[in-house]
Amino acid sequence: MDGDNTTEPITFCYRPDNIVGGGVWQSKPFYSYSLPVLLWQMVLVVAISRGLAFLLKPLRQPRVIAEILAGVLLGPTGLRNITFSGGEGGKPLPLGDILFPPASYRQLEAMSTLGITYYLFLIGAEFDIQMVAAMKKKVVAIATVNMAVPIVITVLVAHAMNLQPPEYVSYLAHVAFIGAAMGVTAFPVLVRLLAELKLLNDELGQLVVPPAVLSELTAWVFLAGSVLLPSYGDSPEVVDLYRSSAFAPLWIMLSGIGLGLICWLVVLPIMNWTVQRTPEGEAVSDAHITIVATGVLAAGLIADVIGFPSVFGAFVFGLLMPQGALTTELRNKLEDFVVGLLLPIYFGGSGFKANVSVITMDDEQGAAFVAALTVIMVLCFVAKLGSNLLIAQYYSMPASRGLSLGLLMNTKGSIDMIILNIGKQKGILDERTYTMMVLGYILTTAVIGPALEIFHKTSRSRAAYKRRNLQQCRPDSELRMVACVYTARNVPSIISFLQMSNPTKRSPVFVYVVHLLELTGRGAAMMIVHQASSKHAQEKVGSKSSGCALQADHIIAPFQSYEQQAGGVSVQWVTAVSPYSTMHEDIFNIAEDRHTTIIVLPFHRLQSVAGDFEEADPAIRSVNMNVLAHSPCTVCILVDRGISGVGRSSTGQLAQHHVAVLFFGGPDDREALTYSSRMAEHPGVILTVIRFLPGEEAMVPPSPAPSCASGERAAMTAVAEANMQRQLDDECTNLFRLRHVTNDSVTYTEMVINNIEETVTAVRAMNGVHSMYVVGRGKGMESSPLLAGLTLWSEYPELGPIGDMLVSADFGTQASVLVVQQYVSGEAVVAMESTAEQESPKPDPVQRYLSSANDKAGQRRLNDVWMPGV
Repeated sequence: MDGDNTTEPITFCYRPDNIVGGGVWQSKPFYSYSLPVLLWQMVLVVAISRGLAFLLKPLRQPRVIAEILAGVLLGPTGLRNITFSGGEGGKPLPLGDILFPPASYRQLEAMSTLGITYYLFLIGAEFDIQMVAAMKKKVVAIATVNMAVPIVITVLVAHAMNLQPPEYVSYLAHVAFIGAAMGVTAFPVLVRLLAELKLLNDELGQLVVPPAVLSELTAWVFLAGSVLLPSYGDSPEVVDLYRSSAFAPLWIMLSGIGLGLICWLVVLPIMNWTVQRTPEGEAVSDAHITIVATGVLAAGLIADVIGFPSVFGAFVFGLLMPQGALTTELRNKLEDFVVGLLLPIYFGGSGFKANVSVITMDDEQGAAFVAALTVIMVLCFVAKLGSNLLIAQYYSMPASRGLSLGLLMNTKGSIDMIILNIGKQKGILDERTYTMMVLGYILTTAVIGPALEIFHKTSRSRAAYKRRNLQQCRPDSELRMVACVYTARNVPSIISFLQMSNPTKRSPVFVYVVHLLELTGRGAAMMIVHQASSKHAQEKVGSKSSGCALQADHIIAPFQSYEQQAGGVSVQWVTAVSPYSTMHEDIFNIAEDRHTTIIVLPFHRLQSVAGDFEEADPAIRSVNMNVLAHSPCTVCILVDRGISGVGRSSTGQLAQHHVAVLFFGGPDDREALTYSSRMAEHPGVILTVIRFLPGEEAMVPPSPAPSCASGERAAMTAVAEANMQRQLDDECTNLFRLRHVTNDSVTYTEMVINNIEETVTAVRAMNGVHSMYVVGRGKGMESSPLLAGLTLWSEYPELGPIGDMLVSADFGTQASVLVVQQYVSGEAVVAMESTAEQESPKPDPVQRYLSSANDKAGQRRLNDVWMPGV
């Protein structure tokens, strides 16, 4: 028709048996059959969307943008403009009609609808209604303002600029869909963006996520209520048919209420009963999985039959899913397939429907419509920024936080596209409106990621605190630590480590337990801090769907119980969700914000029942390596081999741990000795410190070539550095001995050895005596004659030469190992190098030990204890 943008109906004729061909050698081309065409289209959409996502990732673009762009490129805006000769009557044939023949649209849309149905079931399963009900007034205010302001602006601008809806479409429905689509905030996309920008644990992340959750729930309420809106978007004959049942919206709403009551009173108890029948730790029955997966389809079918969008039924069904192994197993089985394969088809199909050619300004009416809709989208974006700045001022927040909040609340994603698609299917939004809204979404969301990154470019400078290692702390000062937990199996060893750290009211321990979860693009990814004031409220962490809550119950409860029983311990809980590649940055941010002294990491391999190590997770190992390489404070890696607590046994006797500190020298060993000094104060710890000293045969340094001045200077610098390190070692051990001179549970001995073979023999002789070893990582001590050669056999370099030897299967020990790496600031390193260059070689202070009869007697006593008969 002239003067409007409606599309004339098209009739497709096809043979119903043209589904599968007989192959290229004995039938027509593959694109003549519906199944090969559908498979080809799915492959094309997924491949292009993944390629675009890879290219746009450095620009902080969410995957949904890449998927919509893939559809735009494959649709009328892209491939349809590329033509080939060979059509009927010599007409040019668009490439889009070859790859996406019009007759195949229904099959592709049916597949995409199936994908979005299951996706929205998973989204519904993520929401915790109790968490929404407990939201504070500030959260409700932010969500309300960000939803209401765009709707008000849409109504005012549409009235002022005389925005005309498509023919036969209700003005109220048209404006309502545009306003709702502009007001909603996409929760899953926002969380993913925050995680990539490392803002989830920031105050901004904590502030913006709850309003986004409430905004998305409000959008679903709007979709449910949209059935009451008149939506006559077809021919006059269809309008008359709709008008013949004036009470249809009322019956639809009553049917929806009845369906909700049935779900609440019948389906929910059945779900709870099913979860209770699955014992904790056991696999979920395949029959239960099948029943729930089929229930998603049934919920969508019933919703569609009574007049609601089918996706609404799936979403409500997801809301009814209780926490438990059933929900977790469903996500594990469904999510990768749905999100990775089916969801790109839905969003690709959404972009495919956008046709830029219909946005014309040839006539006055078209120009007025384009201008009005453009003004609405721009003003809604700007108004969200302005309203959030006012909110920030009202709640005494910095203006920068208000601006960031406004940017994030403009994030668009799945729920927005669902609103647009439902509006287009109902005829409320025509092709021109739909296309402009899709392009507006792409531009809006594309700006947010880079803008936030630039805005926070000056992000986290190193916090100005000095106590970044234990040696910089007073012996009786408070100890702040970040304890990382990957799985619930890490919890007992971390708690035992806390117990042996000897927390007291005079010398308290503040521990920030960080539960590390991989971010896989799922909307349930959240980071929540459990403040001390609410730690007894048994709060649930994150959402109920990702397995986070289940694991949190097994992780938080032991720490809360220990905190209540022990004195001098304060536990704060954080769940960090991030890709493994950047997970160390989350750990650093938490450590910096809390001014912690040490970071405790579990070893990436866990002990099996048989006593050996289970298969390693290389991703966790990479996190540990990244933390060691760039940590802002001291790092400890705890290798758990069944270390238990140091509380009292059932008979009332104090359970004791025999801990050995192997001291070879260097900053890491000094840090390990400093930590063990704190352990020595615990009445349940019996501490033995063995200092290994080089013998006369080990102290012959290589002579530099006289003709090489640079080599001689380097050798002199190395000797001066070694002398300085030994002096620091002497000072550290002397302070330790002086502090514990009256402690009968502490034993200090020195052993003189000459080579690596004697080192291995001496350490091997200690097997079976100690339950735990504390060693330094040995960074910078690789050239020591006592350790030289061990690094060549190292399987786990992150543990250092001695730590690697102790955990080796060939070594045979079953003791736990704590490996310590001291934080050394850049300034300290420069000062140390400067001192080494200026200091001339001095007589080796180790010779004083070699000439001391007392030390030799100590060596003989140690040999008698550890190496009888050697």
